[in-house]
Amino acid sequence: MTTQTPAYNNIHEAAKEVLELISKFIDVNTFFVARNDKQNVDILESFNRDDILLESGFQTLYRDSY
Repeated sequence: MTTQTPAYNNIHEAAKEVLELISKFIDVNTFFVARNDKQNVDILESFNRDDILLESGFQTLYRDSY
C-alpha cells in the first residue's frame, strides 16, 4: 500500500487545506497562515469559525501587527 502525497498548485491551496484540517482539532475562532518579511504581514489564508475577525488577503505593516 502506498501513500500519495497531496499536490498543490500554490501556497494558498495548501494553507487552506491545512487550516481546514487544524479546525477539526483546535477549538478556536480564528487562526491563519501569513507571510512576514519583518516589514509587511500578508494573511495568505484565514479560518474564522463563528465571527470573522481576520480575512484572507488582509495586509498590514509589520510594526502595526501584534
